[in-house]
Amino acid sequence: MSPQVWDAVVVGGGIAGLSAAWQLCQVGLRPMVLEARGYTGGLVAAAEIGGARMDLGAEGFVMRGRAVTEMVDALGLTVVGPCGGGARLFLPPLDGDPASAGWALHPFLKDSFLGIPAHPLAEDAVAVLGRAGAERATADATLPGTVSTQPGDPADLASFVRARMGQAVLDRLVRPI
Repeated sequence: MSPQVWDAVVVGGGIAGLSAAWQLCQVGLRPMVLEARGYTGGLVAAAEIGGARMDLGAEGFVMRGRAVTEMVDALGLTVVGPCGGGARLFLPPLDGDPASAGWALHPFLKDSFLGIPAHPLAEDAVAVLGRAGAERATADATLPGTVSTQPGDPADLASFVRARMGQAVLDRLVRPI
């Protein structure tokens, strides 16, 4: 048995590692992909939760440019569009809200980007955030532009959203995405 020869080693079999390996193949190299888990795909995975098969990570992509469609074509894959029905958030009850008795499905907000609501006091946002969370989120509009934007401030999205719009927006809208 002859030993395998690899031109490159890619550590991690998540979407970034698999993309890197694919690009290496495109230039004629033979990469070895090392993955600690028993499967590739990283956070692009599914599992059974409460008897239903659920996506656990990213399940969509933007097709504005040609990069994704070129890769899909080169790999011989077929893009499957959404099956309809709109996105839903499956969220725990709001703390201290007697009307919010248990976990429930909520329609995803009509006007949001990455879960950040454009109109925190809109009916759909209040239903997800609760009145206090929605009112806290509106404070973003009156905060100085320097809040959470200084060189010493944390540079992650979670810290930024928490400082600007509050914990409810982070926990109930941004993190689920």
